[in-house]
Amino acid sequence: MSLEQDKPSSDKEFIRVCSIKEIPRRCGKEIVFDEETQVAIFNIDDTLYAVSNICPHQHAPVIADGYIEDCTITCPLHGWVYDLRSGRAIGGTGKLKTYDIYLDGENVMLERPEPEEPTWTI
Repeated sequence: MSLEQDKPSSDKEFIRVCSIKEIPRRCGKEIVFDEETQVAIFNIDDTLYAVSNICPHQHAPVIADGYIEDCTITCPLHGWVYDLRSGRAIGGTGKLKTYDIYLDGENVMLERPEPEEPTWTI
């Protein structure tokens, strides 16, 4: 495997979330911090991507189980399609939060997610 992503230059805190061996190519891996803070990690063409696992359309934690095509993920519930690089919905107004991620040896290092207040309570 030739994943060659360097640690992003920032003052963000990174945490180990899994081994690269736990993320099959072109499949998602769900990382759950709490009910509202979940991240979906993908290994696509030897590049890691990390986005919120919670689809903003119906607030469902299903993005890791979506259908991958090129560098997009389709929500398995209602078919919304998101670009994994930016988190933006294709043809819509929704957006998945994106996270910095990199590989340190065999360790997948993820930007520590900040707890989020659900948008329907704001």
